[in-house]
Amino acid sequence: MKMKKTHLALFASALTSAAIAQDVVVFGDSLSDVGQTGWLNKATYNQPNGTPNALYNEHIAKTLGSTLTASSKGGSNYAYSGGVVVPTNSQYTNVQPNVAVAQQIQNYLANGVKNDALHVMWAGGNDMPAILTKAIASQDALQTVQTESTVAAQNSAQQWAALKQSGVTLLVAPTVPNVAYTPSLFQQFGTSAASSFAAQTGYGEMAKEAFQDAFDANLAALNNTTQTNLADFENARMQVLANTVGALYQSSLGSALSAVIDQKTFTNTLLQQYQQFATQAASATSFLNSATTQALNSVGGNVVRIDTDALFADMLSNPADFGLTNTTATVCASTTQVVCTPTDQTSADGKLFADGFHPGAVAHKVMADYILNVLQAPSEVSVLPQLALYSTEKTFDFARQQSNSNRLLKQETNTVQGIAAYQRYNEGDAIYAGLKAQFTPQWQFSALFSQSDLDGSKGSTKGEIKSKAINTAVRYDADKWWVGAALQLSDNDYKTSRQIQLGSAKRSQKGETSGAVISASVFGGYEWKFDQSQVALLADLTNSHGKVTDFGETEANAMRLSFEEQQIRSVRSGVGAEYRYQFTDWQPYVNARWVKEWRDSPAELVTTFNNSKFKVGLAQADKSWVNVQAGLDWKAKSSPWHFQLAVQRDLGRRDNFSGTSFHTNVGYQF
Repeated sequence: MKMKKTHLALFASALTSAAIAQDVVVFGDSLSDVGQTGWLNKATYNQPNGTPNALYNEHIAKTLGSTLTASSKGGSNYAYSGGVVVPTNSQYTNVQPNVAVAQQIQNYLANGVKNDALHVMWAGGNDMPAILTKAIASQDALQTVQTESTVAAQNSAQQWAALKQSGVTLLVAPTVPNVAYTPSLFQQFGTSAASSFAAQTGYGEMAKEAFQDAFDANLAALNNTTQTNLADFENARMQVLANTVGALYQSSLGSALSAVIDQKTFTNTLLQQYQQFATQAASATSFLNSATTQALNSVGGNVVRIDTDALFADMLSNPADFGLTNTTATVCASTTQVVCTPTDQTSADGKLFADGFHPGAVAHKVMADYILNVLQAPSEVSVLPQLALYSTEKTFDFARQQSNSNRLLKQETNTVQGIAAYQRYNEGDAIYAGLKAQFTPQWQFSALFSQSDLDGSKGSTKGEIKSKAINTAVRYDADKWWVGAALQLSDNDYKTSRQIQLGSAKRSQKGETSGAVISASVFGGYEWKFDQSQVALLADLTNSHGKVTDFGETEANAMRLSFEEQQIRSVRSGVGAEYRYQFTDWQPYVNARWVKEWRDSPAELVTTFNNSKFKVGLAQADKSWVNVQAGLDWKAKSSPWHFQLAVQRDLGRRDNFSGTSFHTNVGYQF
């Protein structure tokens, strides 16, 4: 990401499957530059075979089924190492105009927009040190940071606007990571402290060189340390500074230093200066990110504001989860200027940083996983309205089958039959209780209450619905045909659980919400009787309206998303046939229905992430399948009891709702 000192690198996430089959177009700096002709090296270290490790965007392209190539080689990666949002923030703009992100975008637009591609603009990291440098040199550092950050944010917004006006509908725009965590910023603090030490002691270059040598020696010792959390990271840096002071007091300058200030006071002062320096750098990064988010949002469109800052904090706090052992040292002194092939690959892969400015191989894979997972999440959460319709459908199926059993097992006039049933699915179950009232030989009214608990999954997300429903129906039976109508209302509670893979780290998110579905259905049939056999044609039509209320996930990690309300709109028809046979007391039956969904499922879901909103296209739910059911009824003419066993399965579904279900019910006629 960098040409000057200072900057950081970041990354995040893990998702192994994506629903976005498309090319990738990238703008930015060395975090994204895969090797432009005549410019700097790719900012990573080599594998043992001499091949550079992949950057995050190369991982994304590979997952989506494409290959990412530098724009200077005919590809769609326009990022240049040293890239800046504000052209004047880099001394290299005059040497290489493509360092300016605005120029990268102009080059892309001149070649024609790829509307179906995934567009990524990750920039601002090189602007941050330029902003800090200006702030230090100004009389009002805070005002300068705010003013310069606002300029950078407005430039980012203009660049997004240019893409949006040209037909780009979605932009992945990661934040700038906290620069205070980069090795380069800590190194810069050491250099600044050496100059300050020289001025304070009056020993000039000798003192400066002594401080710098002691600092560099203790900094190198970090290569042999291990960190397990953020406190270890901070303590390691504090120890470097404390050891540097200790080395100075043990040197030839020790006596002179002791006469002016004692070692403990000097150490505490230096540590406080570092903490203040790190806090100010972190605050400046946060302000730039916040200002950029607001500016991008003001343009409108779909902005996916990947929270690399939060992800970076996670990696520092839980390095072992990501397969990291050292978060303070670097694999190489430089990667963009000199080709770096580490001799110990295991040690190299265990480090968070490839060099002082850039993340290592593990971090880039995590970042790719992070981006893909965020983009995939809305599609996976759309399992909830599908679960709602599945629950609605199965309650209707049960109620309709109970109603249709009246054809062979005629209920006597002026009687009421109580019903209780249990149904078991692959992922859940349901219980039913209700009654059927036979007013005349032709007219019947039924009311059925159900409570179900069903699970369904989509990708790495598991959805759960707990539904309470009431179904009322009225039917008219003629000699050879029947017709009926039903009304159903269900009150639903939902839970989601997303399992997220970020490199080797596992993270999860959970959410809860609610909603309701109201459905109306008409059904009927025509039958032929042959001795003890009965063959019937069946037809039904169901219209459902409902919603899944908006909700936000609850876990405090970088993957937390919020989802707007999801509408449920469905018109489903069923046509099929049924065969029944009448023994003395037993009636086996089998039926098959072709089910057709006539309405499209929602095309997109609005998602809020890191204070920005975006929507991605959703895959269409299944449009048709065949429902097959077989069962056995028992009712003796002299007995008020009625028993039924049945099994059913949906064939041809692709939405994980095709499992076999069983139900058993008992009825008693009063």
